[in-house]
Amino acid sequence: MTFSYIKEVARFALPLRTDKTSMKKTHIILLILVISGIVGMSFFIKDLTTYETFSSAAKTKNFIVVKGKLDKNTPIEYDQLKDPNKTVFYAIDGDGKRAKVLYSNAKPTDIERSEGLDLNGFMRNGYFECTKLQMKCPSKYKDDMKAAEKNLPGAKGDKTDYKY
Repeated sequence: MTFSYIKEVARFALPLRTDKTSMKKTHIILLILVISGIVGMSFFIKDLTTYETFSSAAKTKNFIVVKGKLDKNTPIEYDQLKDPNKTVFYAIDGDGKRAKVLYSNAKPTDIERSEGLDLNGFMRNGYFECTKLQMKCPSKYKDDMKAAEKNLPGAKGDKTDYKY
């Protein structure tokens, strides 16, 4: 057997791909982009949560987010010497239902001044176990609206004559 004979047999035994059957570079790049888009969306979709109420939270054992506000009629229980990672307070959800909230972390600064709370966690036996808390901060301009109106040109009582 000569080398030329082996070369001739290999040419017929292992047919080489032609351009018609092989994937082009653009097809490969598009396939990679589609796969990475699907993977990226699967990571993003788990962060999309709907807001629940305490009533609907009691019916499920899943991780949920309750949108509500702090019940300012009851005091916040927090003792940094006894248990610095335990804060207990009451919150009112969008339906007006009040529930006890156990937050396993230090008391957030200015929680009393917050306008709203996003409570992430689980509903347990009569209380909400909060693992993450997000506060909606009050607007710093809300209290001083009347003073700001007086400073605006053209407001009532403004006697300044502007010449342009």
